[in-house]
Amino acid sequence: MATKKALVLLYTGMSLSEINLLTNYLTIHQPDDQIWTIDTVAAEKIPYATEDQFLVTPTKIFSEIDFSDYEIIIFPGIINPYLVAEDKQLLQFLQPLKTMSNRPLISAISSSPMLLAKAGILEDVTFTSGLFEETLDEFSFFQKENILRQPLVYDAQAHILTAIGFAFREFAIESAKLLGFELPETKFTGPRKAPPYTADELTFYRNPPQDHLS
Repeated sequence: MATKKALVLLYTGMSLSEINLLTNYLTIHQPDDQIWTIDTVAAEKIPYATEDQFLVTPTKIFSEIDFSDYEIIIFPGIINPYLVAEDKQLLQFLQPLKTMSNRPLISAISSSPMLLAKAGILEDVTFTSGLFEETLDEFSFFQKENILRQPLVYDAQAHILTAIGFAFREFAIESAKLLGFELPETKFTGPRKAPPYTADELTFYRNPPQDHLS
C-alpha cells in the first residue's frame, strides 16, 4: 500500500478553518491502495497560535523538509499576512518551489498567496486571493494583471491552486480532485434535504443490518 504525504505550513495567525475540510478528507478518506499522512512545518518546533488562539506545534522544521516527498503543499490563510511575509526564514524555505521542475500541487487560500508572490513563485501565474486591493497595490511583487476575480483559480502549467477564503469548501474539493480523488461537487455541503428527518434517517450503524442495505 502506497503512502502519500501532504505538507501544511504553520505560521502565527493561520486560519485552520480554511483548510480543515481538505486535511480531514485526506486523512479520513483513505483509498484501498493509499495511506495519506500530513506533516506540519515551521521554523521552530514551538507552538504557533492560530487566528482563533489554538496552539499548534509543527512536526518538522524547515531543514527537515524535502518538497519532493510530498504530493501537496497547503498554505492556510493568515490573519496578518504582512507580518508573515516579512519572515526571511520562511521565504528562503520556499525558494526551491520556485524552480522545481516536478513540484507538488501548491494549494494556497485567502491571504497566503502573498507568501507565494513575495517568494517569486507566482511570477507569470494566474491566481486569486482574499487580499485587500490596497495590499495588492502596495507591493510590486504582485502581478495584478494575472489576477482572476474568481473564488477559485487553478493554473495548470504552474500546478498552483489559489482560492478566496469563503471558498474553503470548493478549495478542498478541487485540491482533492487534483490529487486524484473522485468526489462530488456537493461534498461537504451538510444536510441533503430540508428537515424534519425521520428517526431512521438519523440512526447510524457501523455494520448496517441487512434491511438497511437495500
